Amino acid sequence: MDPYVLAAERTVHRIGRRDFDFSHQVAVMAVINRTPDSFFDQGATFALDSAVAACVQAARNGADWVDIGGVPFGRGPIVSAEEEIDRVAPVIRAVAAETD
Repeated sequence: MDPYVLAAERTVHRIGRRDFDFSHQVAVMAVINRTPDSFFDQGATFALDSAVAACVQAARNGADWVDIGGVPFGRGPIVSAEEEIDRVAPVIRAVAAETD
């Protein structure tokens, strides 16, 4: 059988260091924008320390996981894959050291 079909049929998934059983629970995801021109927060979480603090606070407020955006969703300059990684990876490392 197709491994992707088997994965889709499972209800328990490991995300990071946690297991989620989506047949019995709802997960909450926070979105933190690490872009200087975010339409949502006008770049308030672009600085590394601000992004990390916002992620940690989201987890304290009940987020099960955090999506860290490194490129604008809408209009804006093109962001290379390397620049996106440079924006997102340090946040992931810092947040993973502080939360589960």
